[in-house]
Amino acid sequence: MALHTGPIHDALATPLAEQGLVVEDIRAHAAGRHRTLTIVVDLDADHAEPVSAQAVTDATRTISALLDGLDVWGDHPYTLEVTSPGAERPLTQPRQFRRAVGRRLRADLAAAGAAGTGEDAEAVETVEATLVSADDDDGIVLEDVREGERIPYAQVRAARVVVSLR
Repeated sequence: MALHTGPIHDALATPLAEQGLVVEDIRAHAAGRHRTLTIVVDLDADHAEPVSAQAVTDATRTISALLDGLDVWGDHPYTLEVTSPGAERPLTQPRQFRRAVGRRLRADLAAAGAAGTGEDAEAVETVEATLVSADDDDGIVLEDVREGERIPYAQVRAARVVVSLR
């Protein structure tokens, strides 16, 4: 039995936005009689700190109350899991890059001038640098990479925050 998560996302987006959260992902898994609904929440772009345990707790209460009014899996019981994306998740959206400004990233960058996301034989450069800025449309600036020029998102093949334990 497949579960369409679009209506769940639509029902949760506004109430969670009021808490400064965004719905990052919704995963539904059914195996036999056991069903799990996992909802990944993240802070919006206005927050630089990680998602706190209290924010996840508050989101869980909100989500649980809203799901009680939806027909998630009919009469079938399910487990609700609410979590945050984690420190080393891939950065794929401008909002995620904006939240990481000031942090050290490891990024795979297509050659300057390369555009698109095709699987062609273009050169890819792996760099580790501090993220200086990120915007909604134009891309990112990495400290001491490409002479401080803005790197378009189309040239960022992969990026992750480098977690250092001190």
